[in-house]
Amino acid sequence: MAALGFFFITLPCLAIVSFTCFAAFRAQGRKIFKVLAYACLSFGLACALVPVGVVVWLSSL
Repeated sequence: MAALGFFFITLPCLAIVSFTCFAAFRAQGRKIFKVLAYACLSFGLACALVPVGVVVWLSSL
């Protein structure tokens, strides 16, 4: 049950935080912040898509 909580509660929350960081870093003017913004975006997309992948994988069993 703890694994389900991790996949369906913790990862979506991390995705929301990552998307917020993406927006904050993207609004900054320097190039290093833009690089950090896309790192946050990549991490956020991974966190958001893992629960979807778990649902698809479990439905195929």
